Amino acid sequence: MAMNTSIPNARVRHARGVTLIEMMVAVLVLSVGLLGIAGLQAATSKYKINTWSRAQASILLSDLAERVRVNPDQAGTSFAANGVTAASSYVLDDNWATQQAEDLSADPSPNCETTACSAAQRTTFDLLMWRKRVREGMPQGAALVSGDRAQGINVTMMWFDKEMVDPSTSALVKSPICSTDGTETGMAQHSCCPADASAPEGVRCARFSFVP
Repeated sequence: MAMNTSIPNARVRHARGVTLIEMMVAVLVLSVGLLGIAGLQAATSKYKINTWSRAQASILLSDLAERVRVNPDQAGTSFAANGVTAASSYVLDDNWATQQAEDLSADPSPNCETTACSAAQRTTFDLLMWRKRVREGMPQGAALVSGDRAQGINVTMMWFDKEMVDPSTSALVKSPICSTDGTETGMAQHSCCPADASAPEGVRCARFSFVP
């Protein structure tokens, strides 16, 4: 007796078709998931750069504070002293463009790590070595240093952030400029750029202070 094989064959063909569709859907879902992961990684990298730069700023601030505390008389007269006051020699006041054009490749002379230096020579050495660390530690790093031992040392760290753009135009934007009367508070006070820095578009600032 002959057997009818048409129904099983139809079932096989139907099963194969369903499996192929399921595979295509799975590939599509996987592709969308991979695109989402790639986007997340890109966003994470963007924020990671800023987090890393701010962490570097804290390390560099600690480095400068230790250098000043080792050589305090060059940072000005103590708040506890009476009589004649002396200005601080720990000062960096060149604007962003001037610092970017500065060649920091030369070795300091004298090198106070290997040679006995006077207090003034130590200050020059400290500022040069610290500027080198700022340049190397942050993207196009620069810094302003002002103030004195009595009132406190003010430090502004600056670095370039290519992701600091206007979302609607993708053009680089400037950081807020600090007001002359210092009315900013909170994060606005710590993230504005001093006017004398002349920071261009794309430059972020982080402001700190310490008492030697």
